[in-house]
Amino acid sequence: MAPELYTLIAFLVITVAYLIHRVWVGGHDFRKYFGKMLVTCPETHETVAVKVASGRAAVASMIGKEHVELSNCTRWPEKADCDQACLNELKADPENHQVWTIASKWYVGKDCFFCHRPISELSHLDHSPGVVGPDGKIIEWDEVPPEKLPETLASAQPVCWNCNVVESFWQQHPDMVIQRPWKH
Repeated sequence: MAPELYTLIAFLVITVAYLIHRVWVGGHDFRKYFGKMLVTCPETHETVAVKVASGRAAVASMIGKEHVELSNCTRWPEKADCDQACLNELKADPENHQVWTIASKWYVGKDCFFCHRPISELSHLDHSPGVVGPDGKIIEWDEVPPEKLPETLASAQPVCWNCNVVESFWQQHPDMVIQRPWKH
């Protein structure tokens, strides 16, 4: 083969390796900023749920730039023209601001309020466990509005999926359930 062909092949291999690396960097930023996140609004000092434009952040990082902006906030549309100062909090530690991470950490090491069995690790592919509030109402954790999640988890008890189904049915249809004492 001619030396020019070797040079061309080497150039193509280096180019493909560089492109794969840039796509990997973009994918990392996409995952880092994907999903709903909780931040403290600098204006009101209250917890708000935001969503970062993770696609734009990924594309920007693929070309070697940093561009992080909000695509949604619970204070919008009224405050859509805010300066997005809450992004500084997100950029410092995006993973610990994700709603999923907050809920996952809360369930670690906890036992079900009803059956006292350990609650398994949260999974995107499995049923969501629930919480029982001080009022006795049971809901799945992902049905809680994201901005209310910290205060809900502070006053709630964990409920496994099985007990969530049984107890919720019992609460919603008490006329269809008969409780019989356990016989040994």
